[in-house]
Amino acid sequence: MRTPFSIIPYVGASGICWTQSTIPLVRARTLSITTQCRFGGQIDADAVVYVFYSPDGDNWDTIALTSWAIAFTVSTVKQVTKVINVPEHGYIRVKIQNTSSADVITLVKFWYTIQSWDAFDATINEIRAMREEERQRYEETGQKV
Repeated sequence: MRTPFSIIPYVGASGICWTQSTIPLVRARTLSITTQCRFGGQIDADAVVYVFYSPDGDNWDTIALTSWAIAFTVSTVKQVTKVINVPEHGYIRVKIQNTSSADVITLVKFWYTIQSWDAFDATINEIRAMREEERQRYEETGQKV
C-alpha cells in the first residue's frame, strides 16, 4: 500500500472525479480503501467517496455498493480508511464528490488492500455453503439430500 493506486490532482467545486484504474477482486474476503485529500481554504462541505461494483469490469452498478463522507476542515489534509465486505470476484471502482460549491479539494489519493481467501479457505467455505443449503432444504422438505 505504499504507492497510491490512483491520484487525482483536484476535484473542482461541486465536482466529481473517478479513479483512473479499477481494483480487481480475486477470492476477496474484505477490501480496505484509504482516501486522503486536502481541503481548500474556502471549503464549506464534506467530500463523499462512492464505491461501485462490476462482475466483469464492463457492466457497472448504477447504485454505489457503499459510500462515506470525509468531514471537511478548512485548509487541512484528511485521511480515512474504510473496510468493505465485497463480492469474492469482480471489480471495484471509486469516485469522489466535492459537495462544496465554494472551493476545490486537491491531492486526492487512494490506496487499497485486499484480504483474500486462500484456496483452502475458499474450499472450506464452499463446503460450508453446500451444507447450509442441504440443511435449509431438509428443513423445508423434511428429506435428506
